[in-house]
Amino acid sequence: QAWLYDRWSRKYDEGKRESQLRDDEMLAQPLLDATRVVPTPFMLDFATGTGRLSYALTSRPEFTGNIVALDLSQGMLEQAAEKIKGQGNPAPTSIEFIRHQSLPLPFPDASFDVVCALEVLELFPNMDEPLAEFARVLRPGGVFLTSRGTEESGRRAKVKSEAVFTSLLEANGFVSVRITKWWKLFDRVLAVKRGESEPVTGHGLQDVLKC
Repeated sequence: QAWLYDRWSRKYDEGKRESQLRDDEMLAQPLLDATRVVPTPFMLDFATGTGRLSYALTSRPEFTGNIVALDLSQGMLEQAAEKIKGQGNPAPTSIEFIRHQSLPLPFPDASFDVVCALEVLELFPNMDEPLAEFARVLRPGGVFLTSRGTEESGRRAKVKSEAVFTSLLEANGFVSVRITKWWKLFDRVLAVKRGESEPVTGHGLQDVLKC
């Protein structure tokens, strides 16, 4: 998969332009709203790809958080870094990129205020393993942003109905699941990890990376 995404990285955004036109509305704004009371939200962007989420968030001047953007593809990470650098503002200092190719993630429990995993669950043999791992590194009360492959996505074996997808998230420790139409291949999904805890806030990759 890493090799395929390395080859695809330079043209990857061409096929995503339709959905990326709504990234501010569908990705950045909901996360800004959900973390409004967190002074410096610490976020994990799993499978960041070409950095669409980081780009959307750091395009907003009110974003005050820090992002760890992780991907298995070096080519994707290089494209993401170029995209963020091209913004021409100081925001990229709040993003740190890391290449990591397998689960488990190299972070302690409850390391992040927000975990994002967009358009990636369908790539795993089953969804329980990554969902359990995302729940592990997210603090209780933290925000989870992911996506549900739709019936139009072409991956019939991986398509979960809204009811089944909701149950799957709940079985892995998430509550308040909200599924919203996004674009033809994916729905946007927002949820919260069960429980409550104080915000992580203000950390960087060096504070949580566990070799």
